[in-house]
Amino acid sequence: MADNSSEFNNSIKQIIEEEEELLQTVHQTLERLGRRKSTSNYQNDLIALREALAEEKLDDDRAMIMDQMDRIAAISQKSGLSSTAADINPDNPYFAHLGYLDENNEQKDVLIGKNTFIEGNVRIVDWRNAPISRVFYHWREEDQFDEEMAGRTKSGTITKRRTITILDGKLKRISCPDATLIKYNKDWKDISGKESSLAGGAGTSKRPDTARPILGSTSNDIRGDKHLAEISALLDKEQFDLITRKGSGLVVVKGTAGSGKTTVALHRIAYLNYNSPQRYRPKNMAIIVFSKALSRYIADVLPALGVNNVNVKTLGHWAGVMKKKHFPRVARQYSDGAPSPVLRFKTHSMMIPALKEAAENNRNTRPEILFDELFTDKSWLSNSVNKYCPNAFTANEIDTIHRWCTDQHFYRDDHGGPNEDDIPCYDEEDDMILLRLHQLLIGPLRHSHKRQVSYDHLMIDEAQDFSPLELMVLIETVRGDSVTLAGDRAQKITEHNDFSDWSSVLESINKSHTEVDTLRISYRSTRQILKVAQHVLGPLAYDEVIDAPRQGAPVELFRCGGVGEAMTFLAQSLEDLLDREPRAGVAVLTRHPHQAEEAYQALKSMDVQRLSRVRDQEFSFRPGIEVTDISQTKGLEFDYVILLNVDIATFPENDISRHILHVGITRAIYQLWMISWQPTSRILPEWLEATIAG
Repeated sequence: MADNSSEFNNSIKQIIEEEEELLQTVHQTLERLGRRKSTSNYQNDLIALREALAEEKLDDDRAMIMDQMDRIAAISQKSGLSSTAADINPDNPYFAHLGYLDENNEQKDVLIGKNTFIEGNVRIVDWRNAPISRVFYHWREEDQFDEEMAGRTKSGTITKRRTITILDGKLKRISCPDATLIKYNKDWKDISGKESSLAGGAGTSKRPDTARPILGSTSNDIRGDKHLAEISALLDKEQFDLITRKGSGLVVVKGTAGSGKTTVALHRIAYLNYNSPQRYRPKNMAIIVFSKALSRYIADVLPALGVNNVNVKTLGHWAGVMKKKHFPRVARQYSDGAPSPVLRFKTHSMMIPALKEAAENNRNTRPEILFDELFTDKSWLSNSVNKYCPNAFTANEIDTIHRWCTDQHFYRDDHGGPNEDDIPCYDEEDDMILLRLHQLLIGPLRHSHKRQVSYDHLMIDEAQDFSPLELMVLIETVRGDSVTLAGDRAQKITEHNDFSDWSSVLESINKSHTEVDTLRISYRSTRQILKVAQHVLGPLAYDEVIDAPRQGAPVELFRCGGVGEAMTFLAQSLEDLLDREPRAGVAVLTRHPHQAEEAYQALKSMDVQRLSRVRDQEFSFRPGIEVTDISQTKGLEFDYVILLNVDIATFPENDISRHILHVGITRAIYQLWMISWQPTSRILPEWLEATIAG
């Protein structure tokens, strides 16, 4: 241990020494077993037996299978192959340490990792499978627990509950109730109470009016902890229970920004695959998201959870590929600038019953033909509205819808229109309508002539930005309703879709019996940031109380005399921040793309370093400054966020402004600044007083 250990009390010293010795023991065991040559592999036998156990109903047969599993495990352990050393990554063998006193008052120590490995005194259990891992997620240090294990209830008292970070085989971080310890070079330091003290010096919640605003921390210790704990170690009880829920039906997870919805959904995929690898095959599972950036992020995360080759697609890409397979002769290009009533009509929940009725009355019509007949028939448009959503559209709006759809139909039939821009095309929203008509008139969607689209499991993230019709098309491609929906209506940024609330949406897709689970704790943003975010939602805020456990720097609103003054102030602040914190990730966000472009060009002209402009979700996921519009950042997070143009004109008092500003605010992990050079938006809280910047 480092020479600076004298600053710790004996109990903290003991924790460090114990964890270092434990890691050394694990490494020595892995190295010793790694030299053995495997002559037999029992892993496949155990997997096959586990599958048989899941399917067997008779108690006697289940007992026989369990007995056989015990014998194979015993032979495996005696051979040194209980889990092969090759299954454990020595650079990161485990991420948590659980200690407990059992019923006989004997101390037991278990490590939580990604694979089960039992050899001598080393016991690493897989978080997805071992019953003891449930104790880690359900209980806290000093708690007395009762948990069902191996068919009987086991009791004990938790003596240690620590999350561990091991990088490149070296112990870097220990987190327990008494301390948060991180290793800088050779020295251990306790950063307890410092993790969230970011701006204006440690421990301050408000600076004097005369102090110069500081973005970030003045202390290297505070933001120096980049060794974040493994995400599986950070799951709370509520999240763990959702992940490990029995059964394969529809699971709906809602929760505020940063509450772990995506984390829960991804871990559920890993859990299902691990426990039933033949039923839930990675290549036959799919994840559909709204943005390319989130798609790339998830594709990078899944392998770390032990799941490879899952299809991760954006809705637009998936729908486009499916349309090409099922309608190879229709126009491929998409229109630009469809009127708002058209988009709202095509994503309205009334599409579900209206298309179903139309298909029942036109059984012998091809889907693409029926599509054209319906959307160029003004009577069908009007009757559908009157029957399924009275007063949702005015007569003028129906005229607009009819005119637009008719023009598009003739451009497709005539291979163009009178103007150069009048090309044969569809609206992007038409893809899912065509696919729904195919499901209704012809049958299930297919990958090929011989292979039906039948996913083992489907995850849909940011579900609030999908229309009810889009959700229905996707859900009908899954066998057994094995679907995880994750979303937050407060983060809805698609202005036209008809996602009003979960109960209405589930009813429209015939899933009204589904229970909606709510995650109520926001782990991403600080309490100060969340307070502003909740206020911005106004009447759209959830009724449930949302909590954020971390305190942090105050949210700051700055008023500048003009854009030049604002950009000069921001450029200097960003340069100071990156000098102090070169590994910080910063997002400069605006509502509209043209505003982001103006800010980028201004900062670039001021020679701000490590600056990039994100136009099509090409985020680097590396330290630096990225300038973009808020819609590009859905599902992402940044250390620091600066929101520009928070004025009345940019964010008027309407629902979509509240949603978009809420999304921008909740991208921030540690600190949030807002800057305006026009009168500030009225949806911001009155108690957030503007400071004159400069």
